Amino acid sequence: MTEINARVHYLGTNPSEDFPVTLIIFVSFVINCLIFYILPSSITPLNKSYVVSTVHACACVLAVCLYYLYSPIKLTEVNRILGGGIDGTYDNKMAYSVCYSGGYFIYDLLLMAYFKSVRSAAAMFHHIIVLMIGLSGLYTRVGHTSHFLMLLEELSTIPLNVKAIFHQHSDIHSFCALLFAVTFLWTRLIYGTIVCFYVFRALPKFILLAEASHDTTSIALIIVQIILLLHTRLLNLYWAVLIVKKICAKFRQQKPKIPVNKIESNEKVE
Repeated sequence: MTEINARVHYLGTNPSEDFPVTLIIFVSFVINCLIFYILPSSITPLNKSYVVSTVHACACVLAVCLYYLYSPIKLTEVNRILGGGIDGTYDNKMAYSVCYSGGYFIYDLLLMAYFKSVRSAAAMFHHIIVLMIGLSGLYTRVGHTSHFLMLLEELSTIPLNVKAIFHQHSDIHSFCALLFAVTFLWTRLIYGTIVCFYVFRALPKFILLAEASHDTTSIALIIVQIILLLHTRLLNLYWAVLIVKKICAKFRQQKPKIPVNKIESNEKVE
C-alpha cells in the first residue's frame, strides 16, 4: 500500500487537488459584497448585514439538508467525518458550500472592521475561529466533512436576523425570538454536540492512521482544530446561558402581580 492510498483511509480524496478553493472563496466574497451594496441605501449597514447573513444561512442549511437527503451518512468512517469524504460522490459538493461560507465570513469580518455599527467582539471572535477551521480543512482535507455538517447550525441565524430586522413589529419580533431560542438550542447545542460526538469518536483512529503514515502535519492540524472546536462549543454554551436567562427574566416580568388592595382585603377577612 502506497503512502497516498494509506492517507485516503483517514483524509479521503475530497476536495481534489485541482479543486479551485481560492477562486470560489474569492467569488463568494465578491458576491456577498455586491449583495450588500446593491441593497437600497435607505437600509442601515446593520440591517444590510442581516439580509446578507440570512442569505448565507439559508444557503448553508439547504446544502446540509440536501446532503443528508441524497448522500449515505457514514459518520462512523474516519475519512467521512475527520477527512474530506470521497471525491466523485455527493461528498464533493461539500467543498462548494464551505468555500462559499469562507467567502462570507471574510466579507463579514471586513464589514465589521469598517462599520462600527455592525461590529461585535463575540461575532469577530467566532468568525476568526470558523475561518481558521474551515480554511485548514479546505486546503488539507483535515476535518473537512465535520466543518460542512456544522453549517446546519446557521439555522438559528435566520430567525435571529428576521427578529432584528422587524424589531418594530412586536408580533414578528416575539415569534422570531421564540423560534431563535428553539433553533439555537436544537442546532448549536443538541445537533452540534452529536456531530462533536462522532468527531471525538473518530479522533483516536485518525491519529493512529496518520501516525502510521508518518503524517505529523495532519495530527498537528486535527489537534489545533479540536481545540478551536471546543472554543466554539464554549461560545455557544455562553450564548445559550444568556438566552435562557433572558427567557426566564421575561417570564418573571409577565407573571401577574396581586393588587395591593386585594391583599389588604384578604387581611381584613382573616
